[in-house]
Amino acid sequence: MTSLAVSMVIVPGIVALLLFLLFTYLYEQSRQQYFRAWQFAWAFYTAHYCLDGWDAFHHPSAILAFAGSLLLVAMTICIFVSTRLMREKFKLHWGDVALGIAGIVLACWNLQAQIKGGSFRPDPSLTPHLPLDVGMGIVLLYCSSYFYRHAHRKNSLAFKLLAISLALWAVLMVFGELRNPFVALFGTAGHFLGPIPQMLLGVAMVMALFENERNAVQENALAFSTLGVDPMRLLSAGDLVPSLQSILDRLVAPLPTGRAVIYISERWRAILPSVQRGFSPDLVAKMEKSGAGEYIAELAYRRGGFVSFRNVADISEPLPAFPGARFLQFRQLLSDEGIRHVTAVSLQTREHNFGVIFFPHAARSFFGSSNLRLLIGLALQIGLTLENYVVMHDAQRRTKEYELLTQIGQAVSSRLDQDEILRTVQKELGQIFDTGDFYVAFQEGDEIQFELEVVKGQFLPKRARKYDNGLTEYILRTAQPLLIRSDLEKARERLGTTFVPPNPSKCFCGAPILLGGKPAGVMAAMSTEREYVFEQRDLEVLQTAAGQVSVAVENARLFAEEQRRARQFSFLNSISKTAISSEDAEQMLLEIVGHIQKNFRFDHIGIGIFDYARKEVEIKAEA
Repeated sequence: MTSLAVSMVIVPGIVALLLFLLFTYLYEQSRQQYFRAWQFAWAFYTAHYCLDGWDAFHHPSAILAFAGSLLLVAMTICIFVSTRLMREKFKLHWGDVALGIAGIVLACWNLQAQIKGGSFRPDPSLTPHLPLDVGMGIVLLYCSSYFYRHAHRKNSLAFKLLAISLALWAVLMVFGELRNPFVALFGTAGHFLGPIPQMLLGVAMVMALFENERNAVQENALAFSTLGVDPMRLLSAGDLVPSLQSILDRLVAPLPTGRAVIYISERWRAILPSVQRGFSPDLVAKMEKSGAGEYIAELAYRRGGFVSFRNVADISEPLPAFPGARFLQFRQLLSDEGIRHVTAVSLQTREHNFGVIFFPHAARSFFGSSNLRLLIGLALQIGLTLENYVVMHDAQRRTKEYELLTQIGQAVSSRLDQDEILRTVQKELGQIFDTGDFYVAFQEGDEIQFELEVVKGQFLPKRARKYDNGLTEYILRTAQPLLIRSDLEKARERLGTTFVPPNPSKCFCGAPILLGGKPAGVMAAMSTEREYVFEQRDLEVLQTAAGQVSVAVENARLFAEEQRRARQFSFLNSISKTAISSEDAEQMLLEIVGHIQKNFRFDHIGIGIFDYARKEVEIKAEA
């Protein structure tokens, strides 16, 4: 009896326990849900053999046999559910309930088949084809066919081996509870060969884990190697939102969570956008405003590319990445969003830290070590892709700057109409940075005269306002360019300006227009919707354009002055010719009035002669 128990119960039970431990390890490595289903399946199978082992050393019990049958039903349902978990997250399906009910019915039928003459007799030689074994075999054959089709689609050797192992197990289960075929071939030693299908399943799943990692690296490395944009176009950060959103969606798709953030550090925010999935729309703005995003990005970078927090509300600051209370702001932000645990992976290269990928999660251990290594590798690939884009963007930007300055120079040299020049400059600058909110203003006495004003892409009529203490006046006083990327209200306090326009901006970039070496006007671009829209390079280009505009304005002023003087000389010449050539005084005066009316904008013109005798003025001609 002891030898039979060892061969029929203990050895398969030990194999089932080892496979349970193996699948526990595989799940901890990959966090794939179908590995979790197989882990539960082998737990139920191990418990089934524990009950069989108890029966082997004690008097057989119908209750324990029925419980063991229910454990086999649970194992079969787990394997069945694993086929669905390969393509979607777990949701209780009516088929699972139906299969469970059918399994319970077969377990009862199984128990009835083992009761002979009113007593429980679990002798497999008397009942070689139990109903439950046949039902389980059919379900396992279905699972085998599903895994085979999946292997054919993915060209996967691991899932082909898994399908073959399940099919072999199903056949052996139908024909003699996994024992009779091997016993027939090898005698008593055949009992030790019963766990062969299960061992093949373990080998297949290890191969599946390896294949999953290899395929993930190959597919995602290729997908993350490019942003899918035209490299010949100079794009704004907003134009890249769909590309980075697609990368984030692809990165999050296989993970249990549906929430993540790609946060871009302040230095790169004018070129690259931050994107989020599954959070409130203003989360990214809060991270930028509070400094929480900069804290987690710098911390992940300093820790070698990865950092994880558990129970954020209860921990103290692990590493002072920034002076001040950045960690407290970070903790408060996560508390407001209801996040307890968080994992962050740095988007870094050898030379740059672009930001961080931010994963909140409910479980304390969200990533297995295998998943974590894969995620860090993919984050490095994304960082390299962003670096390549930044290099290409920088080259395109520099080329565009040269073209822009050339075109502005041509416009300045070929046009003398000031309004046309200013519109051309605004249009050309819009190819490099946002000029949807833009103005050119000059100081005229105690007023600020807006010669060109664009609000949300719409050109407004010229207007004037009283000289006050705003950013425009600050640039006129200091004759220095001004760039304010964020916290504009604090910047106003720091600069000592008090004037706030009706629609205040969040980001400001302005440069003085110098005439004769003295500030006479201001050219500025603003953003009323976003911060960090402009960068230092934008200010340098704007400053160069303002210098060219000053030349254009001076040329236009000199040209207008020359035209005015030419009209004056022409008028005087016409008056002289009329006075010399006319013989009739009254006719001469009428012609002179006509010349005055043509050259000057007066409402009424009259020429009178004073009569000393009568002490009155006699009007001789008028218009």
